[in-house]
Amino acid sequence: METVQRGEGPPAEVALVTFPAPHGIEAVTLIEGSVVSFGRGIDCEIRFGFAPQPDQEVPRLAGQFAVINRRVFVESAATIGHRAIEVRSDEQAVQVPVGEGYSPRQSRFDVLVRGTASPWKLHVTVRSGPQLHGRHDAIDPPTSHYSLSLTDLQRTVLSSYARPLKNGRMEPATHKDVAGELSYHPNTVREALYEIWAMMFEQGIPMPDISDKRFAVVEAARIHGLLV
Repeated sequence: METVQRGEGPPAEVALVTFPAPHGIEAVTLIEGSVVSFGRGIDCEIRFGFAPQPDQEVPRLAGQFAVINRRVFVESAATIGHRAIEVRSDEQAVQVPVGEGYSPRQSRFDVLVRGTASPWKLHVTVRSGPQLHGRHDAIDPPTSHYSLSLTDLQRTVLSSYARPLKNGRMEPATHKDVAGELSYHPNTVREALYEIWAMMFEQGIPMPDISDKRFAVVEAARIHGLLV
């Protein structure tokens, strides 16, 4: 991954990409100045379609995400004969031909890479940029309030992950425990958890720097009063 740093401090986290990995949904964070490749090949940071059986319709290098000035550009690999990548949002679907790029203005969109049976979907969430305030707000800025508009499934899943903490345990429920309690597949509850994480990321809700998304999401929801 190539990273360009401007100014002091760590580069800004601009977006995250969730995608289907062999063990379930996974995520990669995109930072300002980064170039992140995606496809079936072993050199791709966002890798899918390689296990348990390789999907040979997915290119080893399908494309790249490039982050410039807080915009996410989707670039299709310049390999003759590859299928076009599709970028789909609520407003439109755009075909990105071989060797070309596209940057949606929406904060949420999907990148579809064609496979043997069905497309592989990479979901992109772009973090909201800083808000501009008036002169008085610069002196006395307004209080930040956080909120989450969750679906019934997401609300139920979050509550189930957090239940052990409410009962005095030291860690959230496991994916298997939540799936068993709610009678869902573990991948379903894991995906719902990552969707909540993506919402928190988009809104700039502070989250603990913990790789385990169960801890990160539940703790952030707890300390900001978002648990239901």
